[in-house]
Amino acid sequence: MNRGKISVNQKNSVKLLEISCLKTSFFTHLGEVKAVDDVSICLDESETLGIVGESGSGKSVTMLSVMRLLSDNGRIVSGAIYFRGRDLTKFSEGEMERLRGKQIGMIFQDPMTSLNPVFTIGNQLTEMIVRHLGLGKKDARDRAVEMLSTVMIPSPVQRMKQFPHELSGGMRQRVMTAMALCCHPDILIADEPTTALDVTIQAQIIDLLKDLKSRTGTSVILITHDLGVVAGFCDKVCVMYAGRIVESGSSADIFYTPRHPYTKGLLKSVPNPKKMMKERLVPIKGVPPDLLKPPVGCAFAPRCDHAMKICILRRPPLFEVGDGHGAGCFLNHPDLPASA
Repeated sequence: MNRGKISVNQKNSVKLLEISCLKTSFFTHLGEVKAVDDVSICLDESETLGIVGESGSGKSVTMLSVMRLLSDNGRIVSGAIYFRGRDLTKFSEGEMERLRGKQIGMIFQDPMTSLNPVFTIGNQLTEMIVRHLGLGKKDARDRAVEMLSTVMIPSPVQRMKQFPHELSGGMRQRVMTAMALCCHPDILIADEPTTALDVTIQAQIIDLLKDLKSRTGTSVILITHDLGVVAGFCDKVCVMYAGRIVESGSSADIFYTPRHPYTKGLLKSVPNPKKMMKERLVPIKGVPPDLLKPPVGCAFAPRCDHAMKICILRRPPLFEVGDGHGAGCFLNHPDLPASA
C-alpha cells in the first residue's frame, strides 16, 4: 500500500480531461470561501465519471471552473485544467466561448432558469448550432428538429415554436440535453439532471443519457447526490466533501468496498431495495464545516465516529487502498495498527 495522492485514472489511456490541484474560491465581504480545495480528476475517452456528495461539497463549482462560468466574485486561485493537453485556465474568454457547447457541453441544474423564457425552443437551439457549426438557418433548424427527436421529444416541429414555460419539467430537461449534445461535444457535464423530476421521468432521463453515450461515445461527468443513479451509470466515482475529494475509484470500489467514513455514511443513509428486511436509515450526524474557516485537519473529523488526534491536527492525503482506489482517511495509513 502506497502513501500519498493518487490519480482517479491509472490506466494508460487518453486523458481527455485532467484537473490538477484545482483551487477555486469565492471572495465575499466576510472573507474567502474555499469552495474547491486541491481537487485532481482525470477523465478518459468514452468514460462516465460520477461526482457525489452533500450540497455545498464543491461538485458543481468544480465543473463550473472547468467551463469558466463562475460568478463575478469567484476565481480559480491555482491549479490547471487540461482539455486534450491544453490548459483551459489560460484560455481567453473568446476561446472559451468557442469551446463551450462545441467541445464541452453542459446540462445545467435547473432547466427553467437555464433556458431563456423570452425565446422559443427553436430560437435557442438554432442559435447555438449556427454559432458553433456554421450552418445556415434552414440546416440549423433541421438539425435542431433532429436533436429534439433524438432526445425523444414528441412532435419536435411543434415544440420548436413553443416557449420554455409551455413545456413540462421533463421536457425542458430533454431540451437542455439536446442543446448540450447538438454539436457532438467530447464531454457532456450533467449537473443534477434529475433534480425536481418525478421518479419515472428521472429514469427516462438517465436511460436517455445512457443511450446517447453508447451511440455517440461522448464522455459524461454526472454531478448528483443520487447514489442509485451513479451505481447504474458511472464507471468511476469521486466522493467530495468540503471542497475536496475524500474517496475515488471504480463504482464497484465505492459501493462494495468503501474506505472513507463519509462514503460509508452516505451509503448507510440510502435505502437498499435489494435487502429483504427493512433497515433503519442512519443519517450522518452534524453539519458540514464553514468553508470561510475550514479546519486545519480532516474536514469530516467533527462528524466522524473514528476520528483520532491526528485527524484534528493534519489533513490526510489520498491513500492508495487498491488499484485506482484512493481514500483520504488516516484509517488507511499503512502504519496504522490493525486494532485501531
